[in-house]
Amino acid sequence: MRQSQTYLVESTEMLWLVVLLGLLMGVVGFGAIYQALATSRDRRRFPPPGKLVEVNGNNWHYQIMGKGHPTVIVDSGSGGSHLDWQLVQPEVAKFTRIFSYDRAGYGWSDFSSEPRTAEQAVNELRQLLKEAEIAPPYVLVGMSFSGLFTRLFAYEYPEEVAGMVLVDVTHEKMYEETPTEWVELNQRLERLLIYVLPILGRMGLFRLLVTFDYLPFAAGLFQKFPLSIQPLAKAIYSQTQFGKTFAEESAAVSVSMKQVEQARKIKPFPEIPLFVLSSGKPDFGITQEVLEKLQELHVDLANESPQGVHIIADKSGHFIQLDDPELVIDVIRQVVEKVRYHSFP
Repeated sequence: MRQSQTYLVESTEMLWLVVLLGLLMGVVGFGAIYQALATSRDRRRFPPPGKLVEVNGNNWHYQIMGKGHPTVIVDSGSGGSHLDWQLVQPEVAKFTRIFSYDRAGYGWSDFSSEPRTAEQAVNELRQLLKEAEIAPPYVLVGMSFSGLFTRLFAYEYPEEVAGMVLVDVTHEKMYEETPTEWVELNQRLERLLIYVLPILGRMGLFRLLVTFDYLPFAAGLFQKFPLSIQPLAKAIYSQTQFGKTFAEESAAVSVSMKQVEQARKIKPFPEIPLFVLSSGKPDFGITQEVLEKLQELHVDLANESPQGVHIIADKSGHFIQLDDPELVIDVIRQVVEKVRYHSFP
């Protein structure tokens, strides 16, 4: 009798375990199916606003506005797309041509299996500009992580760069010069995102975080976008390829920093008009101490050019182009005017 009771208990426990595993697999399967269907729906709902061009077998999305020279090339931070510049691009287009695009795996550009390093980003951008028939010299505008790409472009191809604007960008020595506690916290979050974010993306759970504007690395981000494009921005961030691309780009941060650091040691920065903007208000978990240290690093970047100017955006957080677009537009205009005066005094 005892053996029968023991067998019955064990069988019941095993049955419940199977049921729970089945439910878990069902939830995961349902989430994956929903994510695939929702991504497909978003693609139909929001067609690319710009043009698609094939580069090395992948489709790349870009948008051109305005006329005139030099052409301004804007690049977004990690996870960003050309939408990050929607408050800036139409205004800059009033005085020159401006080119925005989606890096591989973001927005409407296809995912790429190539490593997401600074060198790769520079090479891909140059190929894209060639296919789009946008000739140098350029005024490069980099924001956050893409500031590494923008500066490496200038080190490697100085003859193609006429001016530059850096918007609260990443410094290659950021992890060496900022407080240890913040660095360790940031790196732990990066490691977590590298492994967990692609899974959350495939299961549709990251889509929920986007819907409620509670991204683990930028809570409240979508409130910064104009109301008219918030649904579009959320759809772009909710794509399955976003999580995988963001994870791979995050995994390559250290490599990208080393690439820029090495280039800086052996190659001079061109003597071009340069504006470096720093956020003046801490947000997304940044403390005042970290903010001030990042501002000091930005002064170092401004000093790379004899024409370098450092500005603190007092009323802006990290996304200066969304918090204070007028400032970004103004410094781009100043760089364009300086380039034109130098070309046609």
